[in-house]
Amino acid sequence: MKIGIIGAGAIGLLYAYQFSAIFPVTLYTKRMDQCKLLKEKGITLMENNSPAMNRKVQVKHISDMVKLEDDVILVAVKQYALHEIMPHLMGLNKEQSVLFLQNGMGHLDLAGRINDARPLIGVVEHGVKKLDDVTIIWTGKGMTKVAPLRKDCMDKQFLTLWEEGLEDCFPVQTRDNHKIMLTEKLIVNAIINPLTTLYRVKNGQLVHNRFYKNAMITLYEEISFLIEEEKKGEVWNHVLNVCRNTAENWSSMQRDIENGRRTEVEAILGYVIFSAKEQGKKVPLTEFIYTSIKGLEENYLYTPELRIEEER
Repeated sequence: MKIGIIGAGAIGLLYAYQFSAIFPVTLYTKRMDQCKLLKEKGITLMENNSPAMNRKVQVKHISDMVKLEDDVILVAVKQYALHEIMPHLMGLNKEQSVLFLQNGMGHLDLAGRINDARPLIGVVEHGVKKLDDVTIIWTGKGMTKVAPLRKDCMDKQFLTLWEEGLEDCFPVQTRDNHKIMLTEKLIVNAIINPLTTLYRVKNGQLVHNRFYKNAMITLYEEISFLIEEEKKGEVWNHVLNVCRNTAENWSSMQRDIENGRRTEVEAILGYVIFSAKEQGKKVPLTEFIYTSIKGLEENYLYTPELRIEEER
């Protein structure tokens, strides 16, 4: 079973490295210089207190992605980059599967346009940091949760091979309801990512600092309309556990700001605000935090040259 991975950021590199232990993997990169480096050096994975390990996978530039012939395609680009990828995914056939690994829930509409292939939705609970174009640090081991977008599109063969082949080091858990699964992850992302970015702290500081924790509580109370009343206590405990289990991690949004990349605030808080308006809810704190993150993007990310390039 051949696996194609679109996107060579931290998540794409981690999955390419892990899957290469049991699958033939092709990694599709956007930048030609990264493509060349990966062909020469492979992927280096570092863990705390462990020696670096290296594996090589097949690497192609995204321009070679004219026709995707892989059995399963993992889409590991940020949500705002999906529109560039969708034309390639629309040409897949019924024997192929597509696993979306984006934060937020804005990608569900795009995934729903895929009729011929089997669309799967994934939630990533690993902590991973990209050091350079070929090197990543696995900062927090978690699991991947996968659910079908539609009841008839679960790829049992792929998931069974994944579960049996990587159970000890890179586990997967299947879920029936993708919306419940994504909403739980959305709540986690909506609290941890923007608050750590605004306060410029690691995840663990949100629970160790009583003022930051109070902010978490207030934000959670405001956005918890997204989940059922009886699950609110369970999901809040999950948020706290994620903070504790990834205490030494910098959130992906914080890293995006510091490295001059766009954040996924639109897909996360933007979706919360949209849902609140649909349900007639007021979310002033969420709107304030959303605007603050957009302000950081405006000040620190976009030079006049980048604005001109984006407008093109």
